[in-house]
Amino acid sequence: MKSLRKLILAAGSVLLGGVAMAQRVTPSPELRDFSEQRIRHQKTLGLTLGSFALANIAVSAIAAGQTSGETAYFHKMNVYWNLVNLGIAGAGLLGSRKKNNDSETLADAVRQHENMKQILLINAGLDVAYVVGGAYLNERAESHPDKADQLRGYGKSIMAQGGFLLVFDLINYFIVKKRGDKQERLLLSATPNGLGLVMPIH
Repeated sequence: MKSLRKLILAAGSVLLGGVAMAQRVTPSPELRDFSEQRIRHQKTLGLTLGSFALANIAVSAIAAGQTSGETAYFHKMNVYWNLVNLGIAGAGLLGSRKKNNDSETLADAVRQHENMKQILLINAGLDVAYVVGGAYLNERAESHPDKADQLRGYGKSIMAQGGFLLVFDLINYFIVKKRGDKQERLLLSATPNGLGLVMPIH
């Protein structure tokens, strides 16, 4: 009889534990919306960058064969640059497709949101470096007349591409920050019971 009672108690504990775990991992509508908006934005980023890259590749691949000198080099660099952009966009889209907002905890969602902002800011810093690097190549053309067309063409292309990416990354950073930070504060300020929540973010 005692062994039967222990077995029933053990089974009950497992069932109650499973229910409690299911309640812990099931996101609230607010948390699900917070995660869904971030994932949708990531998809939009990938589609926008991918479309821009494809358009550049298509136009510049044709133009490179119909032009010469500095202009031809400009279009060649556009093709090289946007092949990389296309790869980045494709990887981002694949990554966003694998994400499931139903499995994200509050800590996961907040961490992903903060990471997205940091990545966009880091990218913006790199974009500034691209523009400076392009300007440097353009400047070097003065002291290398034998490679002047190539240096100017590549330099102007890199400045143009870096300038676009800088605007692109900064606009998306402010969109993510304005929309997501407000949701993040609301989620962190109260639990379903209305209690304050303190959570370290690593």
